[in-house]
Amino acid sequence: MKKFTGLSLLLLGACVPVVETMSRAEAIEMCQAEAAEAAKVVSGDARVGINSVSGPSLGFGIAINLTPKPPAQTFEACMGNLAANGQILEGM
Repeated sequence: MKKFTGLSLLLLGACVPVVETMSRAEAIEMCQAEAAEAAKVVSGDARVGINSVSGPSLGFGIAINLTPKPPAQTFEACMGNLAANGQILEGM
């Protein structure tokens, strides 16, 4: 019976999500970046590379956000979620 209990606790422990904690300053920085990204209407990237097998390669990407969100709204939601999940360490 003890083996069964120990095994079930071990399996249950493996299913518990690991929550990343951060200082308030790190949380603010992360949420500001998230808010800036959510407010963008158009963003894109370009990639250039060379491969010894296939030679040079180019890549382009564009993203169009049809429903940009106000930065303040996204920032507040982000900070609220982090605080509710206990991810912001106080006193740092």
